[in-house]
Amino acid sequence: MVGIERPGGHGVSRVASVSVTGRIPGREGLWELDLEGDTVRGMECVDPAAAEPRGRWITPGLFDLQINGIGGINLTERSLTVEQASRADELVRASGTSRWCPTVITSSFDTARAALGTLAGAMTAGRMPGAHAIHLEGPWLSDADGPRGIHRREFVRDPTVEEWDALQQAALGRIGILTIAPERRGAVEVIRRAARAGVVVSIGHTAATPEAITAAVEAGARMSTHLFNGCADLQGRHTNVIYSQLAEDRLYACFIADGHHVPFHALRIGLRTKGPERSIMVSDLAPLSGLPDGEYEMEGNRVVLKEGGLRVKDSGLLSAAARTLAEDVQWLSLQPEPGVEQALLMATRNPTALVGDPSWAELEPGRRGPLAVFSWDGSQLRLEQRIGF
Repeated sequence: MVGIERPGGHGVSRVASVSVTGRIPGREGLWELDLEGDTVRGMECVDPAAAEPRGRWITPGLFDLQINGIGGINLTERSLTVEQASRADELVRASGTSRWCPTVITSSFDTARAALGTLAGAMTAGRMPGAHAIHLEGPWLSDADGPRGIHRREFVRDPTVEEWDALQQAALGRIGILTIAPERRGAVEVIRRAARAGVVVSIGHTAATPEAITAAVEAGARMSTHLFNGCADLQGRHTNVIYSQLAEDRLYACFIADGHHVPFHALRIGLRTKGPERSIMVSDLAPLSGLPDGEYEMEGNRVVLKEGGLRVKDSGLLSAAARTLAEDVQWLSLQPEPGVEQALLMATRNPTALVGDPSWAELEPGRRGPLAVFSWDGSQLRLEQRIGF
């Protein structure tokens, strides 16, 4: 399995120039790239007919829109330090994810403001080079059991434009994704304000009616946060929050493909409905990810970390995730469809298209930026090289 690799260890390229040969997701043939540092100086298709999925895959590194913490570091802590934020960035990048969104979840206003300020400060100071933008997931979510997930009920509340403005100010304008339940009073106004400022607004942890979801999309919502999760176990036969989002073509959908959050038969429906270009893989990594299996305290619950899954003890309730995005790509690639190439595209090209920066995922002469070379043997995805990050 692809796990958390310590920076500076095996697989990290520090040489000034190198040639790499492999397939590129979304492009036919076998390619050779000539690199100088993190710059593509030249590239050539050395075998236009190559179509074998096994072998090397050259990517810009994975792009994860939702990481709550890693290696015991909780990004939603009033006491979060710049050093911890920087360490989290190192751990994330070590597994082949070169771009990511540190995620602050439901908490008190003071805790959120402090955590956002620390993350923004670390990003501004260059201490989190992999961080793209902050993802604010809550506190404006459903307070009902099921849709709320493990978000703490005492902190869930209705949104106001004033609170949104205050939190975005604390984050120095670096909140780039907002997850919100559109049925909350005041939600549409906040969605409209955030979307007009260029923030990707996402529907999540919700029990919204189809009408409320449509209103959110009309106001500017563009994504569904970890669809199939963060909703009630029992759904209406014809009218429910999952169908409403799957049927809305203006929404991208994020999926946690870790083998725990969504069974493959359901995930297959989601991927087929949204299609290969509007499906995005996210890890939803928890602060306990990367730690040894065992029992821990998290978000006021006793949780069990076991075999890549994280659950509240003595319940079936999932408590975020423990597998990296690279491990999720591996798990999905082992399923009957869509295959390793499409899985990699859902973890590279599609999130960059959503945030309005599609060129980041395009490998062309003159491109400067990180590269991650993975190998796929039909059963394991291995990170062979990290170049430039």
